Amino acid sequence: MLGYTTRLPAGSLVVYPSTSVHRVRPVTRGARVAAVFWIQSLVAADHHRRMLWALDQSVQTLSINEDPRRALVDLTGLYHNLVREWSQT
Repeated sequence: MLGYTTRLPAGSLVVYPSTSVHRVRPVTRGARVAAVFWIQSLVAADHHRRMLWALDQSVQTLSINEDPRRALVDLTGLYHNLVREWSQT
């Protein structure tokens, strides 16, 4: 996400996809200690992971009954994306 800045308390963790363009500003006080690691999804394709994430978010919204109309719109969009993805022409 372009233009996103975060400042977290000491000991916090930031996790982001490896596809994210990012930068780290210089430390002006104290010291920076970093641990770098990679994880691999069982779902290889990024667009498949995005669809699964959208599906999960809609299910979560419906489960707490936050805004069922929003979840319905999201689920409908996901349905159409899956039809496009899996259709054979």
